[in-house]
Amino acid sequence: MGSTHQTAPNPRDTMPPGVPFIIGNEAAERFSYYGMKAVLVVFMTRHLQDSSGDLDLMSDAKATAWFHTFGMAVYGFPIVGAVLADAFWGKYKTILALSAVYCAGHLALALDETRLGLGVGLTLIAIGSGGIKPCVSAHVGDQFGFGNRHLLERVFQWFYLSINLGSTLSTLLTPFLLEHYGPHLAFGLPGALMLFATIIFWRGRTVFVHIPPSRSAFVSETLSREGLTTLGKLGIIYAFVAMFWALFDQTASTWVLQAEKMDRHLFGIEWLSSQLQVANPILVMLFIPLFSYVVYPLMNRCFRLTPLKKISIGFFVTVPAFLIPAMVEQWIQAGEFPSIAWQLLSYVFITAAEIMVSITCLEFSYTQAPRKMKSLVMAAYLMSVMLGNGFTALVNFGIQNPAPGFTPDLPGEYTVQLTLRDGRGASSVGRQTIFVLNDAPNSTNPTLPVQQPAIDASAPPRVTAVAPGKKVRLYGIVSEKGSKKADEFRWSFVALPSESRLSDQDLEDRERRNTVFTPDVEGTYTLQLHYRIGDRLARTEILLIATLENLAPVAKIEALDPVRLASGDVELDGRASYDPDGDELKAEWSLVRAPEGSTLGSSDLKGRSHLGPTTVLDGPSYYYFFAAMMLLTALLFIPVALWYRGKIYIQSEDGTDARVDADS
Repeated sequence: MGSTHQTAPNPRDTMPPGVPFIIGNEAAERFSYYGMKAVLVVFMTRHLQDSSGDLDLMSDAKATAWFHTFGMAVYGFPIVGAVLADAFWGKYKTILALSAVYCAGHLALALDETRLGLGVGLTLIAIGSGGIKPCVSAHVGDQFGFGNRHLLERVFQWFYLSINLGSTLSTLLTPFLLEHYGPHLAFGLPGALMLFATIIFWRGRTVFVHIPPSRSAFVSETLSREGLTTLGKLGIIYAFVAMFWALFDQTASTWVLQAEKMDRHLFGIEWLSSQLQVANPILVMLFIPLFSYVVYPLMNRCFRLTPLKKISIGFFVTVPAFLIPAMVEQWIQAGEFPSIAWQLLSYVFITAAEIMVSITCLEFSYTQAPRKMKSLVMAAYLMSVMLGNGFTALVNFGIQNPAPGFTPDLPGEYTVQLTLRDGRGASSVGRQTIFVLNDAPNSTNPTLPVQQPAIDASAPPRVTAVAPGKKVRLYGIVSEKGSKKADEFRWSFVALPSESRLSDQDLEDRERRNTVFTPDVEGTYTLQLHYRIGDRLARTEILLIATLENLAPVAKIEALDPVRLASGDVELDGRASYDPDGDELKAEWSLVRAPEGSTLGSSDLKGRSHLGPTTVLDGPSYYYFFAAMMLLTALLFIPVALWYRGKIYIQSEDGTDARVDADS
């Protein structure tokens, strides 16, 4: 870098000249990160392919677990970036070098839609994005001296505003690109923005304050009594903050998956499930001035508002943000189709909590760190995000029950049977034949049935029987090669019970994906959904039964492609099964046919009592669990906030620390 670069801030009471380059870089980098992150779960559950181009999708729980494992890695690598910056390369060189790794990760995601491309891409992004995180925020603070320290709070708000501006644009755009143009462009555009962010940062090199690395000073200050005390006391705070991130980062995983099952019409638009995340950055930009100029001054009139008190209040505000999704899940399980407006209300609560927890903790961490430990302390704060994501990933890995299935011992035809009972004596049976191929040369394979490609439309299976007089909402799921692309919809009645007085005019939202009507008498109602995909028209019929009697469950087994013997286990999936009138189902799998010479029997089927891959914490109980954990965290944090006492470290114009005693 040379000796021409400043190594300490100039005496001034105005904004440093390097700040615009840092803010511009942050906006573009956050566009790239949040754009990729917005569509990641949808990509894993709707678009992921194998090496032959066939779909190789993850279950919801597995995708959630791996999403948060990635989040854990992103926020674990900051400790590496901090050591590189403070002890070896300096913040500027560290940010520039790891940004190149970051760009390579986006490139891997854009070029390869398989699990290999996903793994390589996310690993490189975790190294690059994680490594620069503590350096960028600390680099902002390095531009300030004692004379303009009063502007530090404002610049951190600008910093956060730029994050959310980039996040807003990318969260709206990348889901649209994924839906209509596929993963290559959806991941490619964020990669281009990351390259742009790197160029912006490089252009600010001549006006930045470059704090030189110092291995000996870094080690001695970190291992000093003051350094270890600082890390120890802050570590206790961060352990509590971790639970906030365990909940907050699920806005990009479980909340997206929940939105798939909700009525997404809002403000005259049918939103994509991953686009709803845009509510967070928009609310952040609205809430920052609201909290700075209205909420915080009002609180200060009632009591002295310290940083740790803000964080404590934010913890309590997070709790209702997860109670609302729990309530929504109850409605969904009851066969209702709740509006996405309820999720928007959850965003109001969790964004208010983010303002009080995240922004406060970012500024608080910088001011509590001695000069040679700024990046390290910021990395320690970011490890709270790592711990939070690690907790969520661990929960989602731990709650998964194994999918039912078996390991074939010979090539040939295996027929499995799924028997369902609803607890009131009714039962039904479904069967499926699985073809197992031998990979050995010159082997004889069974004749395979010819499968024709198809476009489907269906309704949630649990809403197929209802008592007369109860409102019913049907949702059309139209797919072509796993991607919803229908352009137009129209619902109509095909057949009604003879005594019914309903007509097509009684169907609400007739030209949307979902329709609503109230059956007026007992009997069978046949509805038809017309839809258009490009220049092709298609239609499907859906039966709905209005009755007060108990109905037998319906057993449906997901069709399997031919299985190679060398591939190992065959996973069975009966999750499309349902009880028409909503009774709880009991499942039992059995093997009714195997190739001659096979030693397999029904007892060799694993997970025989599961319909498919299931979870221990399901539906509302999942959200209640996290809400309870957050409430417990908030209560336990109160005595910690009262106990903590710290000092504020601000860099003087002579390059030394100016310490100020501070009430937490």
